[in-house]
Amino acid sequence: MNNLYLGIDLGGTKMLAALIDEQGRIVAKIQEPTFADRGADDVIRRLIVISDALIADESVRAGAGSITIRGIGVAVAGVLEPDPGIISLATNLGWHNVQLGPILEKWFHCPVLILNDANAAAFGEWMAGERPDIQDMIYITVSTGIGAGIISGGRLIQGTTHSAAEFGHITIDRNGPLCACGNRGCVEMYTAGHSIARRAWVAIQAGEPEAAAIAALNGVEPERVTAEHVAAAAKAGNDFAIRLLADAGEALGCGIVTFAHLLNPALIVIGGSVSQSGALLLDPMLAAIRRYGISKVVGSITFASSALGGAAGVIGAALWARQQLTLKQTL
Repeated sequence: MNNLYLGIDLGGTKMLAALIDEQGRIVAKIQEPTFADRGADDVIRRLIVISDALIADESVRAGAGSITIRGIGVAVAGVLEPDPGIISLATNLGWHNVQLGPILEKWFHCPVLILNDANAAAFGEWMAGERPDIQDMIYITVSTGIGAGIISGGRLIQGTTHSAAEFGHITIDRNGPLCACGNRGCVEMYTAGHSIARRAWVAIQAGEPEAAAIAALNGVEPERVTAEHVAAAAKAGNDFAIRLLADAGEALGCGIVTFAHLLNPALIVIGGSVSQSGALLLDPMLAAIRRYGISKVVGSITFASSALGGAAGVIGAALWARQQLTLKQTL
């Protein structure tokens, strides 16, 4: 009998379901668009459909033999009530007080644990990213938004309301642009994919020729320019795009200095789609860390790229379910 866990990474644009073994390896997976605008009922129905399809897949059973789903871990962004599994607020999904955990438990007849998506990715990187000796680690995702997860003293730090490590909303300029969170000058307003795209749009509208060239180079209308288009233009030598990524990298570095001074981690892992810009983003980040950080503190940190990539969240969610259910059995 093979014990597997169902991991789910539920995002605003895509949903990923995967069967994960006890070592954190993906046995099988299915990814589909979320279509969040269709409402919670439709999203949950299709999430159940793809999960059922995974569990019933004959090729999985042929490879793994008889299987048992021991538990389900769900990674999702938002304000959560993990017990009893309620998503109080998920702005990327448009959800308010959705009882996802109880619904999935009733359908699959096994325990369901929900976890913040960045925390899930941090846990996945720590448990399955070949970092067995690390006890103090920070995972940062630089994507459409900015998220983070903290491993300190060999445990995931979630905080009183499971809202720890809101790295994207650390203020680095109290007179900076207004963020959706209501604060000003948040890291996210300089480094997130949507912020990089916004700065490009503003420059295009202002008649900046190098900014307009970003759209032309990528063959898109100016209003459709994304952070990925900016990165492609920067790699092609566009000076404005290079400056945008350098500014984003410096802002990211300033935020990381706060994290480093507070937590003194041994390792900081950088993941997310925007981080794939590579040295154009990461070199300015490292330069800012050296410039603004206490040398003895930041000099002891190892920086690494994500080992699990886009699978970190779904693996971490499944392994979190495994760990918590194992702990309950030992009590």
